Amino acid sequence: MSFLLDTNAYFLLFQYPRPSSYFHLVQHIKAENTVSFYISEITSLEIHSVLGKYRRGSPSQRQQCGREIIAGNTITQCSNTWIHHGRRKMKPKVFRAIQKLISDIEAKRGNTRATVLKVDLASVQKARDLLLRYADRYSFGSHDALIAGSLVVARQVRGMDLTLVTSDKGFKAVLRDETIPFYDPSLP
Repeated sequence: MSFLLDTNAYFLLFQYPRPSSYFHLVQHIKAENTVSFYISEITSLEIHSVLGKYRRGSPSQRQQCGREIIAGNTITQCSNTWIHHGRRKMKPKVFRAIQKLISDIEAKRGNTRATVLKVDLASVQKARDLLLRYADRYSFGSHDALIAGSLVVARQVRGMDLTLVTSDKGFKAVLRDETIPFYDPSLP
């Protein structure tokens, strides 16, 4: 069985410290000394967006709740404070090293190898069909639809036995409704 990773599953390979889902994933995609999997062309692009987000970091924020609480005849202001702890910027050297690693993986240099499935017209048409059917019911966006479209075309047209790897709740709901096999590495 072969696996097609969504962007978040692909990013598990680059996270440090490694979450438990990384080990669950590698257990499924490793054969002998090689980690091998498929990604959609959109994932190949999108991983750089995710990496850039970590390179930029995000500041800590504190925000006072602005809601009014009505208890009987009394109206009071909520006293809670929302805190976002932010994320430190990724160091330039680490950023460049991960960019090089991604390049090597997608060029199949080394023990970790990704095969990129091109997003063609059939994939886009299937993605559009999935969005029209599910975007109003599930949190399912265009990137996920293109990944699913690539998977469906690979399965139906090319006869590939692919299972999608994702932990995204909305994405899994669509796959379940479409009876497309998936694996969630966040579950033991």
